[in-house]
Amino acid sequence: MERVLVTVLAALLLTESVSAVVVIGPEHVLIEDRSSANLTCVETGAFDTAEWMKDDQILSPSDRIEFSSDNITVLIDPVKRTDSGVYRCTLRSNVTSESANYSMTVNYGPDVRILGVSSVEEGSDILLFCSTMSLPAASVTWTVNDATAGDSELLLIENSNRTHSGTYTCTAFNSVTGNTASEVLVLTVTGKGGGQGLGPGEAAGITVAVIVAAAGLAVGLYFLINHLKNSPGPLCKLPKPKKNNENRTPNRDVQEETELKTTEFKRRPQETSPDTPTPQTERSEQHHYENYNNKPPVPRKAKPSQLPGQATDLDSANQRRSSEQANRPSLPPRPPHLQ
Repeated sequence: MERVLVTVLAALLLTESVSAVVVIGPEHVLIEDRSSANLTCVETGAFDTAEWMKDDQILSPSDRIEFSSDNITVLIDPVKRTDSGVYRCTLRSNVTSESANYSMTVNYGPDVRILGVSSVEEGSDILLFCSTMSLPAASVTWTVNDATAGDSELLLIENSNRTHSGTYTCTAFNSVTGNTASEVLVLTVTGKGGGQGLGPGEAAGITVAVIVAAAGLAVGLYFLINHLKNSPGPLCKLPKPKKNNENRTPNRDVQEETELKTTEFKRRPQETSPDTPTPQTERSEQHHYENYNNKPPVPRKAKPSQLPGQATDLDSANQRRSSEQANRPSLPPRPPHLQ
């Protein structure tokens, strides 16, 4: 009895499980901005929910992506290059789940861009690269001044000269999308030491800037000259230097003048008239005669004047002393008992 119940239960589960799932997509070639893609998840069993993912990321509706009410079908219109990838449809029931993948490719391009400089020095090599973004890969053609120069992405011209100056054009063609794109580069070969030249736009901008600056300078000088002509006074006044004696008082000036005169008087030698007698310092002299020898007194040397600035005349002093000794009274005779 138990075996019968297990068999019946297994049969019911098998009838409710999801059978093999298949994703049906577009069979024609998809071209960016010109094609649309319709993806449908096909199954033969019962399911509860359907889920779509692209490159392991949940696929959500947008302005270009729409889902059917049961999420079985996805419509992408128009397709973009970013829509290329692996799409997965997953159907789930109460018992199990099944998934199926679909790989979609969107063709696009070409997009062209030239990589290289616009000016080279004469004698150097010209190296340009034509970058193309295209699926599938696009064919490339180089033309220089409307003459074919190469059919690969890299263009190399060795030992350039002035004749290599001109218009370089890279043209790319995608055979699947049928699109053709090109880009133009104007290249100049300068003399040695010439460096990289300025483009037409840069040269025009510099010229306009110089003209505007010159005009502004001329207007400024004009107004400055008129201002100087019409100005009654000087353009600017310099401040007068402050004197150091602004805060000085009259008493202070008198005191300094007196001190200055005193200092000059002390430094100046004293003038004396010929009639002014030279002061003499007389000292009383006592003569002691121990043995009463009649010896004449020894004249003393005259002392120099003590006054500042007075000169001493040694001869005059000696004459005065001689006259004084002549007028001096003689000593009394020695007593007899002392002889």
